[in-house]
Amino acid sequence: MRSLISLVFLLLMKGQCCLGCAVDEEHRPLLTYLLNKMIQSTTAPKALPNPSILLALRLARNHSLKTEKRLLEQLAKDAVDRVQNQKAFSSGQVALYDLAVQASCSDPRQVSAEGFVLDLVQLLEAKFKLELENIQVHGNPLTSYYQLGLCVLTLCQLQGRFSPSQIADLFSPDEKKYNLGDVFSVDTASLAVLAQICVQTTDNALPPEVNMTITANIRWLLKKILEQKSTDGVIGNFYSTGEAMQALTVAGSYLTPLSWSCSQTLARILTEIPKGTFDNPMAAAQLVPSLEGRTYLDVNTINCSNDTGKHDRINSTSSSHSITVTYTVTDSVDNTFTDSTTVSVPVGSVFFKVMEAAQKKDPEKFRFTYEQTSWGPYITSVRGLKADNKERTYWQLLSGKTPLSTGAGEYVVSDGESLVVKLTTY
Repeated sequence: MRSLISLVFLLLMKGQCCLGCAVDEEHRPLLTYLLNKMIQSTTAPKALPNPSILLALRLARNHSLKTEKRLLEQLAKDAVDRVQNQKAFSSGQVALYDLAVQASCSDPRQVSAEGFVLDLVQLLEAKFKLELENIQVHGNPLTSYYQLGLCVLTLCQLQGRFSPSQIADLFSPDEKKYNLGDVFSVDTASLAVLAQICVQTTDNALPPEVNMTITANIRWLLKKILEQKSTDGVIGNFYSTGEAMQALTVAGSYLTPLSWSCSQTLARILTEIPKGTFDNPMAAAQLVPSLEGRTYLDVNTINCSNDTGKHDRINSTSSSHSITVTYTVTDSVDNTFTDSTTVSVPVGSVFFKVMEAAQKKDPEKFRFTYEQTSWGPYITSVRGLKADNKERTYWQLLSGKTPLSTGAGEYVVSDGESLVVKLTTY
């Protein structure tokens, strides 16, 4: 990690003020680092198949074909299972599955698993129709306007059915649509921009009045997005910046020359990668397309001939060297136990791997359970003691006495570090 920080510092000190809208060859080690974070996450125990990760891997220049093929198979099986067993499958999730399958050079209208064939585009059309009906009746979508943005940009690219006039009305200027609490959602606005630009550029028969309304929508959204830009180039926050970069890139004709500097934003984001800011696979997945100078609207332009290579082209970051850390579990609520152990794990291991190593060493003292989420494993119990929302207790992760702001599946541990999992209250 320190070597990566040094790399960023040296590159920026070389006076390269204009990096363009994609990483150059000198910065690719930082991008490769994120690609490997996503790849590693797919092999985690109980890892959920994640369409955002597959989509990001497919939009990258270099590929891990074995990982991508495995993920595609897992997504197909999961989609069929959700439909056959009537499991939760929101409109935005269906849209991401569609995009990931299309980006993998497969047909989302013919997703097959266990002898069953599923038309994901038709399913998305049905989901989107229900969203619109709920807006008409209740004034709000079943999910969110972020998911509606995903729906529209997906249907637009996959030649699904929708009404351009409805889209023009759907994304009209309205703070309520784009606010999360009292905060403007850059992510939601960015998806709305991508979706509407797709409609504008793919529909040759778009009525002039509809086109004018969509143009007005986009201008309002871009103004709101740019109002969230800080002086260092970050847009909203670090995690919304990737999708904002996509929107601003495709909307270049709408922007004045000095309204946004992509090179400034890119340079600022690159300095955060070595710090672990984007170590979470979902955070990486939302950033990688922009680092490659691509957007979700490039799904149909992926060159499938690149899939014919026999070898993966993403460098491995695995290491045979080990480090030693101290691991402690403690109940600070009722003070029923405090136990420590020392374990060895490979260089580059995350907190979760330390917990697994301790559990293997002493299953009685260090056993734990967790739930797998799209943002990684969430610790639910240690030594049989469960976190309880009613009691306002949770399992807190610490390095020494410092609480961690990242999860067990993303925090990379260091040699000699003291790690703690503590039941505490909030």
